Amino acid sequence: MIWYVATLIASVFSTRGTAAQGAHGVREEPQFVTVRAGENVILGCDVAYPLNGQPYVVEWFKFGVPIPFFINFRFYPPHVGPEYAGRASLHGKSSLRIEKVRSDDQGWYECKVLMLEQQYHTFHNGSWVHLTVNAPPNFTDTPPQYVEAKEGGSITLSCVASGNPKPSVSWIREGEPVEDSDKYKVTDGSLAVLSVSRKDRGAYTCRAYSIQGEVVHTTRLLVQGSPATTQHLYECMCICVHVCSSRVVCLCVRFLQGECFNRQVDICTCGSGYRLYIDALPSLLCSGLRDRVSILVDGSLIIGGVKPEDAGRFTCSPSNSLGQPPSAWAQVTVQYPARVKDMPPAIYVAIGLPGFIRCPVDANPPVTLVKWTKDGNPLRIEKYPGWSQMEDGSIRVAEVTEDSLGTYTCMPYNALGSEGWSAPTPLVLKDPPKFSIVPGGEYRQEAGRELVIPCAAEREFPYPNITWRKVGKPSKSKHNVLPTGSLQFKSLGKEDHGEWECVATNVATSITASTHLQVFGTSPHAPVNVHAAVSTTWVNMSWEAGYDGGFEQTFSVWYGYV
Repeated sequence: MIWYVATLIASVFSTRGTAAQGAHGVREEPQFVTVRAGENVILGCDVAYPLNGQPYVVEWFKFGVPIPFFINFRFYPPHVGPEYAGRASLHGKSSLRIEKVRSDDQGWYECKVLMLEQQYHTFHNGSWVHLTVNAPPNFTDTPPQYVEAKEGGSITLSCVASGNPKPSVSWIREGEPVEDSDKYKVTDGSLAVLSVSRKDRGAYTCRAYSIQGEVVHTTRLLVQGSPATTQHLYECMCICVHVCSSRVVCLCVRFLQGECFNRQVDICTCGSGYRLYIDALPSLLCSGLRDRVSILVDGSLIIGGVKPEDAGRFTCSPSNSLGQPPSAWAQVTVQYPARVKDMPPAIYVAIGLPGFIRCPVDANPPVTLVKWTKDGNPLRIEKYPGWSQMEDGSIRVAEVTEDSLGTYTCMPYNALGSEGWSAPTPLVLKDPPKFSIVPGGEYRQEAGRELVIPCAAEREFPYPNITWRKVGKPSKSKHNVLPTGSLQFKSLGKEDHGEWECVATNVATSITASTHLQVFGTSPHAPVNVHAAVSTTWVNMSWEAGYDGGFEQTFSVWYGYV
């Protein structure tokens, strides 16, 4: 209540003090301050009388507004107008600080310091300040990114820019300035294209420029014409383009590689009447494309909100129901910052064995760097003996110990940056699996007979899983892994001959045990590492004999003219 009473008194005194100001002028010459939009500024306020211990009110006005936008009285919170809320504060005793200056802050400001205990002819102090806000050009109105026009008609593209000083607006097409002619009319930022033809289609760029900087906006003109003009589609073999913007646009770029600087990327055009195919995808329903695509009148395909899964080969085929329709294709490669994909809820490693702490990275272009934290702090691998970082960013631990325990996060980077840190993942130590029964070194059995090769692991949690694999060429015969982990052949065949491995796996790691199986009573196995040394009069042949199947084998060499 005291503050409002004081403000009311000050307002009354202000009216009386204004009349006396001419006789007791205490104001200095106006100040002129220049600042760039977005910066902070201090508007000074001159006070002629001492303020020590005396009650006073500071008011700031902007010219043209009858009421103050900033009022401060002693220790009470200041009253700030909505247009300056959060930006205006008192600097020193009576100066004003404005943060993040805007273009519309420009103008004349008046400071008034009301001395509440002075006589009416001496209580009034203050000054005038003119604030000039320099701002780089900024578009307030631009044409759409894609504009369609009918052949033979006309169209007007308009760009409106603001800034201080006022920017000039010009138009550019294919790197050359657009000037007034029979084809183009340029007036105050607007470009009129007259008698539109197919040759007029393409990119038009408006440029707003001042000494504070420049800004550009590109609009692509699409021309709707007769289907007969699509005859060159046979030559439209679109090449691989990279997509790094939030949208990708499919337009014809006959042997022209697209560029990526937060712009749309040209790919391939179909004529009026079209069919669209995506290789390896049954329809636009895949990857949620149905809700993100639109097709322009000339058959151009626009994909909004591009996702990494949108990469693939796109094929368009125009058709007017006459003859065999042609087709053209474009390979779309989506580039995106490196990201962590499907980080496991926990990382399991085996105590006493080599282990890996992996960061599942998805990136295009490829990952260049992976950063790690351990328990919230940056991980310094050089402090851990036997630790090293691999090319894919994973950490290799030569021998896992309790030093590995902790919670890990990783952040991958590529040329486009990173999508951020992975979720924290704890590392859990587990004992490796152990074999309770290992297979013998070698087994011999006749073809067509049954054979069981034993293998078992200790049944301790976490329970290991037993699998078998054939080294080299996989076996196509019927074999089973019994519940105990043993390998069963019900009828041995020639293809079962060779090295076999029993693999015991738990959540932390895998261990293997090997054995050799000889199956006799079969035809001989083919020789390997066959070499021939040739001259004009002789040939020297060499090879390594394969398994003889249990019988003596002989070799014959056949030759002929070629």
